Amino acid sequence: MEKRVKRSRTLHGLLLGYLLHTGLACAAAAVLWFGAILAVIETGFVLPAYSGSDAALRAMEILPEMSAEHFDASALPELCRWVVLDTAVAPGGDAAPENVLATNMDSRSLELALGLDTPPLYTQFYRDVPLIDGTLCRLQYDFALPYADPALRGVLPDFQSCMTVILFLLLAGVVFTMTRRTARRLRTTAGPLAEACRLLAGGDLAAPMPGPTRVREFDEALQTMDRLRGELAQSLKTQWAMEQQRAERMAALTHDLKTPLAIVQGNAELLAEEELSAGQRPLVEAILRGAGRAGQYLAALRDVCTPQPAPAASEEFPLRPFCEKLAATGEALCTPRGVRFAWEDHLPGACTLQARQQDLARGVENLLANAARFAPRDGLVTLACREEGGQILFTVEDDGPGFPQEVLRGCGRTFATGDAARSDGHQGLGLYGARTVAEAHGGRLTLENTGHGARATLAVQAACAGNA
Repeated sequence: MEKRVKRSRTLHGLLLGYLLHTGLACAAAAVLWFGAILAVIETGFVLPAYSGSDAALRAMEILPEMSAEHFDASALPELCRWVVLDTAVAPGGDAAPENVLATNMDSRSLELALGLDTPPLYTQFYRDVPLIDGTLCRLQYDFALPYADPALRGVLPDFQSCMTVILFLLLAGVVFTMTRRTARRLRTTAGPLAEACRLLAGGDLAAPMPGPTRVREFDEALQTMDRLRGELAQSLKTQWAMEQQRAERMAALTHDLKTPLAIVQGNAELLAEEELSAGQRPLVEAILRGAGRAGQYLAALRDVCTPQPAPAASEEFPLRPFCEKLAATGEALCTPRGVRFAWEDHLPGACTLQARQQDLARGVENLLANAARFAPRDGLVTLACREEGGQILFTVEDDGPGFPQEVLRGCGRTFATGDAARSDGHQGLGLYGARTVAEAHGGRLTLENTGHGARATLAVQAACAGNA
């Protein structure tokens, strides 16, 4: 037996179906409400709506035989509300309170009867019956459902008003239930769309798209997302292949350049050992310096082309001993160059830090090496460690020539260097490594010139834990 496949619907049809089903449910609720009223009438608890009209007709047969002086209220039906008016009032005309001779109405009903008015959202009817002495009896009745027991009419709320409120509440409940049911269905239907968005946002391009929703517009969106996923996967695959090919070519070129460079450097070293004239010696030394600089370039190029290892796992470690090791590294970098070093400890007591320790150490050491390289002989390099605004700040400052504008604009991007950096064979990889470490820890690298040197601040998004 073939499996039946449900046809897809449009959003327009879905909303029309909601309106149709809600209308039918409201109609069914109204029918049940009306049936309940009929059942109550059948039990005799309330009278039919035409009972007031019937009572008025019976009263109209009795009243012409009465006069104001001999008015017998007990002969009138119980559902009749009446007022006897003097001869100054004509049938169908307005009356004043001074025209009232007798009545069984309350003040509100009497006020309406004198002006032949009806209350808002309600309808009352009147019959004027002349009496034999020329006075007028005005009957007031309404088309409603009165209680059969007269003792309940002044005690319980109006039955018809109560049933009207119940009807409104019943219809509101039906609309609320149908709306909630449709909303739940729409959420379920839109679930594959949300799942598809999560797959694309998470970069999972291999997972299949969720199944159809049976709503035409949603299915079209899923098809578009599926095509986008395929095109994106193909684009990333092509890009990865190109990057891999470029990295292999760069690695091969770096390897091939090592041989001629070694030949040049080796022959230059041999020449330097020979007896050279005063004019030849500077030339050979220039060759050696150029070969050394080219070697640094090749080393930097090899680092760029080499795939980076997976980042180390985050760990919790004491912060002050970590900074003391950084200070020792800074001292070791500065001393051979004749540069003074200072460490400023502004940490808040004993605390630990949650971070990747090796990566963080490498980033700060890059800044220390950069500062030691450009600080003048007998200059000063300072490392300051402090906690500020939920971040740990490692600030390295020197009194060298400062950062060139190209470096400040690049702010740690690869190969963003200035003339001062290039003169030393530096390719900006130290600042790039520090910037990468900072961003991996949710922080940033800030570079600035102080007017008497340079300042680099590596901030990581990690607050001290367990302050003592």
